[in-house]
Parts: sequence; structure tokens; C-alpha cells
Amino acid sequence: MTLVGTLSELAALLLALGLTLLVYSYVVGDNPLYRLAVHLLVGVAAGYAVVVAIRQVIEPVVSAVVANPLGSGGLSWLLPVLLAVLFLFSLTTRWATLGSSAMAVLMAVGAAVGLAGAVAGTLIPQVIGGPGGIVGLIVALLTAVALSYFFLTRRTATTSALLASGQRFLRLAGRAIITVALAAVFAGLLNTGLILLAERVGFFINAFAAMFGG
Repeated sequence: MTLVGTLSELAALLLALGLTLLVYSYVVGDNPLYRLAVHLLVGVAAGYAVVVAIRQVIEPVVSAVVANPLGSGGLSWLLPVLLAVLFLFSLTTRWATLGSSAMAVLMAVGAAVGLAGAVAGTLIPQVIGGPGGIVGLIVALLTAVALSYFFLTRRTATTSALLASGQRFLRLAGRAIITVALAAVFAGLLNTGLILLAERVGFFINAFAAMFGG
């Protein structure tokens, strides 16, 4: 390896090590160095997303429309273009409502697709098929109980004492299920963080050892 290549690799390793230390400086509390690393991450990710969107989404669509405006899908490309233009109005104060309308359409479609996917791809297969059908029924039941925590939150004047007791029991059970689920998620995130930390330390040790030991 040439001297220039070695120096470039060393600079890249030092930069990666510095950014890693900036991120893990959050261990001692929120600080400007950590915020700098986060801002760099968000900026680079946003720039990369824009480039990918232009190269893989916008350019192919524009090329296809210019080549054959009526194409196989007719003028269906007009709707996403119209929504994209409406999004631009959200940058203004006077016409921000138009941008909000486009966002509402996007959120509604996303929610509908997500709900349909969750029901058809997760809940129904767990309940009616696959190995461990009883487990699927238990999961569906626990899901319903957990959701009851969000819906059974208020007692009206016409609610009987027995019904109120049942609602209170469901709320407590739903809270317990949510607590256990969040604890499991937190434990998984902590375990993932420790694994990533060990991987980063091993990566830098091996990289520097290969550079200076060879």
C-alpha cells in the first residue's frame, strides 16, 4: 500500500473513532459533542436520502414520462406529482393548508396500508394458522387486552359497578402487558447497544493492529 493510501486509511479510521467517541459521550450526559455527532448523522442521512430519491425515484419516472407520457399507466403519474407540488406549499404561511392536505392524504394511505398489513400479515396468521395456533390465540388475546388500556379510560354515569370493575381489571391487565413489553424492548435495545459497542471496539483494535502490525 502506498503512503497516500495508508494516510487516507488512517485518517478514515481516526475520523470513525472520533465520531464513535462523540456518540458514546452521551453516557456522561447530553453534551455539545454528542449533539454535533447527531447533527452530522442526520445531515448525512438526509443528503443521502435526497440523492437516492432523485436517482432511483424521480429520474426514472421523469424519463419514462418524457419517453411515453400516456404509457401503460395512462396519466396516473399526475397524482403523485400533484401531491408533491402541494407539499411545497407547506413551506409558505398563506398556502400551508394545501401542504397539510397532501400530508393528510399521505398519512391516511400509510395508516390504511399499515393496518391492513398488520391484520392480514400478522394477526390473522397468528390466530388461524401456522405452528402453535394456541400461542397465536394467546397473542391475539393479549393484544386486545393491551389495547383496552387505551380505550377503557373513563367511567360514565350509566356504567354499572360490575362493568366498572371489569373495565378497571382490563386497564390494569393492559398496563401490565404494556409494561412487560416495554421492558423487553428496553432489554433488547440495551443488549443490542452492548453488542454494537463490543463490535466497534473489536473493529478499531483489529484495524489499527492490521495497519501498524503489518
